[in-house]
Amino acid sequence: IASTLDFWEAGYWGEVMAVSAVARGLNGLVIDGCVRDADPIEELGFPVFARGLCMRGTVKGGLGELNTPIVIGDVVIQPGDIVVGDRDGVVIVPQGRVAEAIAKSRQREAHEAELMAQLRAGKTTVELLSL
Repeated sequence: IASTLDFWEAGYWGEVMAVSAVARGLNGLVIDGCVRDADPIEELGFPVFARGLCMRGTVKGGLGELNTPIVIGDVVIQPGDIVVGDRDGVVIVPQGRVAEAIAKSRQREAHEAELMAQLRAGKTTVELLSL
């Protein structure tokens, strides 16, 4: 997880960084900023969640901070928090709430599976959701 301190006018992460990350066993990137080289990164199979794309590069002038809290939007992300994501985006699960998040996710999946079964059987969302 990386923050660019609300500067989104450059692509902070590109193919070179992605190849390096894959070689070191990283599983993906969440960045509160822009990236570049989207096609080669996608071909690597390296998941990236970013604010957008920007072809303008950056100068790597120094190291950032590691294992410190980061704020993205209104979410404070602590070292050790769990990141769960898919094509739609990411969610941060605080380390102490993982079991609760798993239980709630399973409940929601079961509820939606039942809802989908009823929709396939011909019921409408108006009926099922009391709209």
